Amino acid sequence: MKKFILSSFLVILISACTSFDISDHNASITDPNPEIKRVAVIDFDFARPEIGRTDRGRITRPMNAGSIMADIFAEHLLGSGLYEVVERRKVVRLMQDFEIDTSELFAADKINEMQQVLNVDGLIVGVVMEYGDWRGKFNWGGAVGFSARLVQVNSGSLIWAASANLDMAMTNSTAIAHAASQDALEDLITKLGK
Repeated sequence: MKKFILSSFLVILISACTSFDISDHNASITDPNPEIKRVAVIDFDFARPEIGRTDRGRITRPMNAGSIMADIFAEHLLGSGLYEVVERRKVVRLMQDFEIDTSELFAADKINEMQQVLNVDGLIVGVVMEYGDWRGKFNWGGAVGFSARLVQVNSGSLIWAASANLDMAMTNSTAIAHAASQDALEDLITKLGK
């Protein structure tokens, strides 16, 4: 009887600890051969409370998740070899010096300043829908969801969009953000035929 109770408890515990990971990623392009060689990755927008709830339990979100996600995406973009990527600290400093807010980034005077100082052909902007670590009763993990877009500076045209949404158990949000960036960029590279 003790063995039955112990084995039943282990089955219940293992069932509670296992979870279904969610993985979704996609890329869309409008121009497979744009004249873009050098890009700057801008902080992604992120407007979520620090603490909240998900289907899996309580989630904690860093206030600077947009900046973290932009850094991670820029790292993977650089590794892809698609573009020359401007150092992120230079981009952040420029936006602070010129008092450029992401909401006014595409105003003619602001985008001209960015183009002249950074010598870029494209800007990568994005939105973080989710970024955080969750903890349930018997499990823990992280969730990341974002969308990134490349905008051609001269025309203001959207060249491509890439997105990913990952929710995984037993993994933290930073590791998930790296995996999500890689997944989105692999989709993009496939669609670009590179």
